[in-house]
Amino acid sequence: MLAVIAVPEFADSDAAWIDAIRRAHDPQYESVPAHVTLVFPFESADPDWFAGHVASIAAVSAPMEVDFDRLARIENPHQPKYRFLNVLLADAASAIPLTALYRSLGGKGGCEPHVTLTRFGAVFSAKALEKQMGELGRPVQGRVAALELLSISHGAIRREQRYELAI
Repeated sequence: MLAVIAVPEFADSDAAWIDAIRRAHDPQYESVPAHVTLVFPFESADPDWFAGHVASIAAVSAPMEVDFDRLARIENPHQPKYRFLNVLLADAASAIPLTALYRSLGGKGGCEPHVTLTRFGAVFSAKALEKQMGELGRPVQGRVAALELLSISHGAIRREQRYELAI
C-alpha cells in the first residue's frame, strides 16, 4: 500500500510539545513523524506511475506556511483499531492549499487537514486527554516544504521518497 504525507517543520518549542504528546499516545510514533496525510493508504496498480505523479505535483507546488489553530477529536475511518484521534486542525487559510494538494494527488471526498497527536481505541480515552490538554492558546505554526511517499506492508511503514516542493 502507498500513502502520501506532508511533514510540517515546526518551531522547536512546538515540535517538542507535539513530540511529547505523540511519544506518549501515538502507536505510530516510531514509524512516522507528525504529519498531514494527503493520500490515505491504498493499493496502487502502478506504483511507479503514482511515484511520478507525486513528483510532478511537488514540482509545481510551492512550499507553504501552515497554522493549526485548534485541538479537536475526530474519528478515523481508515484504522478501526485506533478509531478516535486527538488532532491539531489547520486553520481556514492553511486548509486551502493543503486541500488543493489532497485533490491534485487524487483525493476525493472531504478533507479536514490535521496533524494526528494521539490514537485511541475507545472514545472515553480520547475525550479524557482532550479535556486534560485544554485549549491550544495560540496557533501552532509550521512550514510544509516537501511531500513524502510511504509504503506500508504488514504494518511496517517505510519512506520511499521525499519530493521537495519546487516553486
